[in-house]
Amino acid sequence: MTKKGETTPVLQDNALYRSKDIVQLFDALVVNTTDPYVSDGVPCYAFRHFTLYLAIDSESTPTTIHVEVEYLEPWTGQWHSFKQGLFASLYYEDGDTGSGIYEMLSGECVGRVVRIKLTGAGTESAKYFTVSASLEFFN
Repeated sequence: MTKKGETTPVLQDNALYRSKDIVQLFDALVVNTTDPYVSDGVPCYAFRHFTLYLAIDSESTPTTIHVEVEYLEPWTGQWHSFKQGLFASLYYEDGDTGSGIYEMLSGECVGRVVRIKLTGAGTESAKYFTVSASLEFFN
C-alpha cells in the first residue's frame, strides 16, 4: 500500500499459511455401486482455500464417477453441493482413468465444514473405480 508522498508501494505480508496435516478422506476406496460414498466432514472455517488431491483408477471399465465438494449448513444440518468453476460438473470417465490419474484441484472454503461425495454410474462388483482423496487447507 502506498503512503501519501511515497512513490514505492509497501508490500503487505503475503505469507501462505497451510493446515498442519493433509486430511485423508478416502484411501483406495472401491466405488462399486451407484450409491453415493461420502467422507467425514472436516472443519475448514479457519481457512480461505483448499486443495483437493485425487487419485482415481478404473481397470475394469465402469462408466463414470462424479466427485462433489459439499458444505454443511450448520442451522439445518443439510449438506449443499459446491457449484463454482470446475466443481459445478466434476465427472471422470473410465477411459480417462484407465491407467490412473493423479490430479489436484483448488477451490474456496465457503462454509464451515466440508466433505467429498463420490457417485459412480455403471458401477458394479466387476466394474469399479478405486479412489483416494485428501484435502489440504490454506489462506
